[in-house]
Amino acid sequence: MITIENIIEHSKPHRNMVEGARQTYMTDGKIGLSIVGGAQGLYGDFKDDFEIAIMDSETGDFVTKYYLPEANDDVVGYLSSEALTSLANTLFPKGFQVR
Repeated sequence: MITIENIIEHSKPHRNMVEGARQTYMTDGKIGLSIVGGAQGLYGDFKDDFEIAIMDSETGDFVTKYYLPEANDDVVGYLSSEALTSLANTLFPKGFQVR
């Protein structure tokens, strides 16, 4: 089971962003989940809420709306930690890799 602690533990400094910005990228080889936050310009503090996007790993196309039909954009900001862990466990029931 994926927890917020796992997501934070696997995070790295976000490239090209200000100090404090973090990113975790999880994939199963088919779907990629980008999780960012923690700095101005990102929509989440990387503790209680997060900015996410879901991509097709082969094409790089955004597929967020297939998994979150209520989303009005390819990137979802301020997703709660509870919603994020639920989404991550739905996307990766058999495990994931971190890039």
